[in-house]
Amino acid sequence: MASPAAVGGSLLGAGAIGVGSAYLAGAFGGLDPSEPNRVLLSDYSQSSSAYTEGDKIGKAYKNYLVAPIGSKTTGGVTTNNEAWWKWSYKRWQADSGSRNNVLSTEFENDKKINSAFSSTIPSPTVSPKALNQVCEDIYKQDKSSLIPVGNATENKTKLKNDLFKYCSILGEVKTISEVEDADYGENTKGKDATNSKKFVAVKGNDKFWEIRNKEFYGDDSGEKSKSKSTVGTSKFKAKSVETPRPKIRDICEEAYRSGKDESTDYPSAEVNIFCVL
Repeated sequence: MASPAAVGGSLLGAGAIGVGSAYLAGAFGGLDPSEPNRVLLSDYSQSSSAYTEGDKIGKAYKNYLVAPIGSKTTGGVTTNNEAWWKWSYKRWQADSGSRNNVLSTEFENDKKINSAFSSTIPSPTVSPKALNQVCEDIYKQDKSSLIPVGNATENKTKLKNDLFKYCSILGEVKTISEVEDADYGENTKGKDATNSKKFVAVKGNDKFWEIRNKEFYGDDSGEKSKSKSTVGTSKFKAKSVETPRPKIRDICEEAYRSGKDESTDYPSAEVNIFCVL
């Protein structure tokens, strides 16, 4: 693992999702009252080039992933991530000990993970490791490692779920294809096989949708901001100025129920901005 001076991060970052990392770290701190303060990859200045370049997971989702070590001083108060990793490790312990363990091979048991946090630099071949080290290893992988090509039980889907549950502020992020009671009619965007593997399900995923709502109605420079709706007839644009303003979750639900080839109210390009991770 990189040293404290080299760990950090960088995707859907202030440039990629366009919402400043400090805003994310502060605005979303209260979603779970038991969750400790933490430093995100995007908010940690001493970044590791192993996941800040190319198409790496750490670069792609830096505004959501927790820095492996992370240290930041604001207003005389220093935050590092050891307490957060201990909090996340307790959740992992509960899941890995369950009879219904459906974790990915990277997270499956104590032969892979044996503690919450370590600031040492492990050998690449060492196993088990601390949870923060396992997450850092995943940050270094290509984004394609999370893109499923088969059914929802394959390891890529499990790894995606584990990454966002144990290494990020999002919790589990499940797509339509992973939610059994998702019900969309034939020839709708939500029913389409390709879309269903990338559109975030509106059932569940509460933490994701709360964060996405703040991104949508937040800084206009953000890549997930309502300002990125540029089609004049788009419902994303029209509904964003309604009073009271609807939640982006509800707008995406309507988009999923729209015709697969319908491009006036819910252009596919915009659904792919606002309703995917």
